[in-house]
Amino acid sequence: MQDSFKKGLRDAPWALLCPFWALFCLALLATPLGTWAAQGPKALKRAERVTRLGSGQIEMCLSCHFEELDKAHSREAAGCWSCHLGNPLAGTPELAHKGMVLNPGELQVVEKTCGRSGCHATDARDIKKTLMATNRGIISTLRFYWGEEDDNESKLTVEELIRTGKNSPALDYFRKLCGTCHLWLERHRYPGFLGEKGGGCSACHLKEREQGTKGAPHPRVTKAIGLENCVRCHNRSGRIGLSYQGKYESEGYGTPFDGADFSESQLPDGRFIWKGLPPDVHFTKGLVCIDCHTRKEAMGDGSSHAHLEEQVEIKCSTCHTGQKELSRLVAGMDDDKSRLPKITGLKREIDGAIFQEGKLNKKRYRLSPPDDRCMSPVHERLSCQACHSRWVPQCYGCHVRMDGSREQLDKLKGEATPGLWQEYRSFIRLESPVLGVKMAHTIRDVAQKEEIVILVPG
Repeated sequence: MQDSFKKGLRDAPWALLCPFWALFCLALLATPLGTWAAQGPKALKRAERVTRLGSGQIEMCLSCHFEELDKAHSREAAGCWSCHLGNPLAGTPELAHKGMVLNPGELQVVEKTCGRSGCHATDARDIKKTLMATNRGIISTLRFYWGEEDDNESKLTVEELIRTGKNSPALDYFRKLCGTCHLWLERHRYPGFLGEKGGGCSACHLKEREQGTKGAPHPRVTKAIGLENCVRCHNRSGRIGLSYQGKYESEGYGTPFDGADFSESQLPDGRFIWKGLPPDVHFTKGLVCIDCHTRKEAMGDGSSHAHLEEQVEIKCSTCHTGQKELSRLVAGMDDDKSRLPKITGLKREIDGAIFQEGKLNKKRYRLSPPDDRCMSPVHERLSCQACHSRWVPQCYGCHVRMDGSREQLDKLKGEATPGLWQEYRSFIRLESPVLGVKMAHTIRDVAQKEEIVILVPG
């Protein structure tokens, strides 16, 4: 019997078996067991548990990582690899972390992470075309005012400036003074408050855990975006994020009101603010930015726009209107073909009345129709802000100086280059807003009438 077995081994067609043996070895090396075979028993001990995610993906990361995220991105649903990449089947930290990204929201990698098929592919595509990512309005208007373009409709974007290194006097000014308020900025690239800006999707959707929170300090992913995330960038130029809260940027000497104290409150960038002014009525009621501004306004509609008014699709009158118009809004929420804004907080009471539910506080707000005086024909051209804005910051006498003998950080390039830009202003005040005429134009194939609006120089 043994002689026959030995003879069979000698006569076996090994040339036919070799390819199958080679495939077996390759499959072995592609598994956690293969990692152990290549690196020894020590590697296998470091990954003691294999987890199957909801998608069916096998992952070993959760053997070492115990962070808890939100429900949609839970350990069982997404694991670690779906967002952070790397090698989920490796048996050692060194191999598992190879090719990993710390911030999955960065626009440089978003197609492989947040924008992968089955997750947020449409959002990842559209967000790159929004003004928060392109800065087209700032760049094109700046170049037009400086005589570098014939109009303010240029398609030049932040991403192109980063990729090509294109520069000019106006662009150098943008790179050094404006180059951190866009989504292409890598999160924590710069120290201090600048490090909290940017990060692509993470700029809005990450919420840092509070001090003392149990477990590992993994930021929480949220769609309930707080006011602080928006104001992190929206606090210059028109200073809308500050005015909304009743905060006024002072000159450091106090305020124009008699009897006011000197301000000791400061913004992260060192500017002094005074908190004693009337905030927006929506702020006093507990509403935040995402309660009014729609998904298309923030995430984009798939088109690249040059100016803010082209991307914004709501007005005060969108919600403060008649019952018939509100009913159309609510009915159009589930209609993908509807051209009406999708204000997801609008809901209908049992008695038929329509209210808005706060996305953060979950309070219900009955929507009041406009006053009869607002609907008077003599006020037809007036925007709501023209009458209802109690005050706005107005910065006058803005001057810019460039010292060619000194260097300054180019925030898109990440290194100092020749030319130091400095801004000066004659004064800043708060009074009744200056009014101006916004000429008739067309947005999204819809004719817009001439309108009286407030002007916020700054």
